[in-house]
Amino acid sequence: MIIKEVAIGNSSEAFIEKRFQNKTNIIFSDDNNKGKTLLMQSIVYSIGYDSIWPVGFNLKSYYFYSKISFKNIDYEFLRHGNSIIVSQGEQFYLFNSITEFKYFFSKEIFELPKIPKDGEIKTVDLSLLYEIFFLGQDKRNTSNIIVKGNNNKVDFINMLYYFLGISMVIADGDLNISDLKQQKNELENKIKIEKKKISILKKNPQIANYVSSVANTENFEIIKMRLNVIHNSITELSKQRNREENRRTKLIYLKSELNSLNRSLKEGKVKCADCNSTNIIFSNVDFEFDVSNKYVRDSIISSIDENIKLKEEIVLEFDSLIEKEQKELKKILNTSSSPDLRNYILFEDEIRDSNEIDELVSQLKLQLIEVENKIKAINQGIEINTDLQKKSFENIVNEITRLYKTIDPKGTLEINSLFTKANETFSGSEEQEFYFSKIVALNNLLNHEFPIIIDSFREGELSTSKEEKMITEFIKLDKQVILTSTLKREEYSADKYENFSNINIIDYSSFQDSKLLQEENTSEFLEIIGKFPITI
Repeated sequence: MIIKEVAIGNSSEAFIEKRFQNKTNIIFSDDNNKGKTLLMQSIVYSIGYDSIWPVGFNLKSYYFYSKISFKNIDYEFLRHGNSIIVSQGEQFYLFNSITEFKYFFSKEIFELPKIPKDGEIKTVDLSLLYEIFFLGQDKRNTSNIIVKGNNNKVDFINMLYYFLGISMVIADGDLNISDLKQQKNELENKIKIEKKKISILKKNPQIANYVSSVANTENFEIIKMRLNVIHNSITELSKQRNREENRRTKLIYLKSELNSLNRSLKEGKVKCADCNSTNIIFSNVDFEFDVSNKYVRDSIISSIDENIKLKEEIVLEFDSLIEKEQKELKKILNTSSSPDLRNYILFEDEIRDSNEIDELVSQLKLQLIEVENKIKAINQGIEINTDLQKKSFENIVNEITRLYKTIDPKGTLEINSLFTKANETFSGSEEQEFYFSKIVALNNLLNHEFPIIIDSFREGELSTSKEEKMITEFIKLDKQVILTSTLKREEYSADKYENFSNINIIDYSSFQDSKLLQEENTSEFLEIIGKFPITI
């Protein structure tokens, strides 16, 4: 992945940066508030990151463009709000949400890692992925990830295991095997107590007695529980499938409308009844498209076709999961051929006075099954991957420590993890030294294909000698690195970075304070945006 060009703007002001090179780039200025942070956040924001913006920046007023090469293929991205348009060659793809864009990104550009999350294997969010190589200036937190969303540091570590090819355990990061076993014992005791309270109404004594003799058996309760779990799973999967199918239907209808418009334009002229304009605008939440232009209209239709295909794949995936659950349901009923079970299912509403106790027992058993699955997963994980996970984790920590000692041989930090304890604090430049060591260590051990992007890389009064060592280490990576730095007046006068032969220096000192975007750049920005089939 190589950053080639970034632009931010609207119809009245803009900024464009295309001086990046495929080596170590240092963007510097002789003062703060020159727009360096705005630029750095814009890079990752344009490709789906949940950026942290400078105070007072009106995000909704601007469009964010980037041209980025992935494996020697150039992609152009345009983000406005939560919508993203991707241009590759002559093809355009429109996504109405970051989630839609994430699945496209994973399928077409870079396959995203999958991690255990909430008892399932899920594709990681883009913001979590980007924290491997991107460090912003604000809200840094060495004890956790910076942009949390639905993620935490356990998810981050599991993502690293994925990159390292290590199988993962589905378990709560705050619980160990002892905690889980204690939970299991507590739940089993609660279930025993509640089962003694079960009462069945004598409204239909024959059926009640018939079922009562079965309802107290462990086998029956286990089957009943499994049926409830499968039923709930099928219900939830069906809801998700129906939502995706509804979106697919809307896309098909939209395509039909655009095709109908295409025929109308060929046969006659469509115009506004109020102003007689022949310009026809199609809009989603964040973008507007001039569909009176055939090229634009065809591009949108092509993008809709791709989205329809994506939705069809998702619907088929849900169909497959539902079919799997339905087969399991039939299997349980067929193997459990006891008429007692079937009668109970048929007449349950007639024989229960209140479901309160039963529901409580069901909830407890669901919790018990979840805990047992976690224990099972951990036990299997201990056999399969614990040693490898431990070794890999130690390798990462050792590499972080090595880099830290390279930068600060007399440093006193004791690094035992990728994250510090919540009550640990840093003084002076220690925080930046830790982040530098962590990001470079992950690059070295994961051997990932992303650039290193760090805003304010010499934060915390980093000494000149440490800064020079860091730059030397960045150059050794032999890949694109983008850094920002604010220099003191004497440093700026001394041409601080001229001694390094293999870096690209970009000076922002002449820019107006807190006014990176300028009217004079608007024409070129609109020309860039003009590649996309939108109107602004």
